[in-house]
Amino acid sequence: MHLSKPAKSGWLLALCLLPACAFFQRTSRPPHAPPEEAARVQFPLDLPEDAQTLAGGMVTAMQLALDDFRPLDLKPHEGATEEERCLYQRESYDVSAAPGPEGVTFVQITLKPQLCEKQGAIMDMGATYAVDVKGRRILAVQH
Repeated sequence: MHLSKPAKSGWLLALCLLPACAFFQRTSRPPHAPPEEAARVQFPLDLPEDAQTLAGGMVTAMQLALDDFRPLDLKPHEGATEEERCLYQRESYDVSAAPGPEGVTFVQITLKPQLCEKQGAIMDMGATYAVDVKGRRILAVQH
């Protein structure tokens, strides 16, 4: 089979652009409940007085750090113990955030005390992140 010069150029361009698709990662969205379950939810007219308001930049920094620390699609390995399954759950961790210099936000993720500790104390199961919120990127991680 003989290709014309324009056809060869088209194939070459397509082959060069194909690896670029790796840069366009689709973000995953959390699953939604079925309509019949969603219909049973009753929203309050207003949130309770003890509701917490978090700054959008802080929430973004926390989400970026959590997405790196425990991605939503991360699953325990086959045969994981109860303690190991606990360590895979985001709910097993507390998250704190504080503004830093030059637009950096520091996010600290720590294991909730004694939540997953069935066999004894678990040491060093957290991390501290330096997050560039405007650039939506993690600058550094300290384990």
